[in-house]
Amino acid sequence: MLVDWIGYSTETKRLSNTTTITFIVQFFNTAFLLLLVNANLSEQPFNFFLDSGNLTDFNSIWFRSIGNIIVGTMWFNAWYPIIEAFLYLGIRIFYRILDGGCNRDKYKTKKTSI
Repeated sequence: MLVDWIGYSTETKRLSNTTTITFIVQFFNTAFLLLLVNANLSEQPFNFFLDSGNLTDFNSIWFRSIGNIIVGTMWFNAWYPIIEAFLYLGIRIFYRILDGGCNRDKYKTKKTSI
């Protein structure tokens, strides 16, 4: 992933930038590309060669096909940071249990340094 390749000093900065980059990519894919691919701007003075789409206006067909995708992306962007935080918490707890050997002594570890 691009954010992991950059290498941040703290986990919070990395998580924040992962969320930001995910939002930008999802916004570009749904709000921009999806609208341009399905647009039929043949009646406009500047159509930018976008005249092969089947949607000429915001109507019920647009809301059934593209509106659902945009709402789904909004749901994803709302819940992704929460899911990612719990996922990374689960991974950290798993590695701690793996390192400690499932003992009740919470300070027992196999590591020799910090």
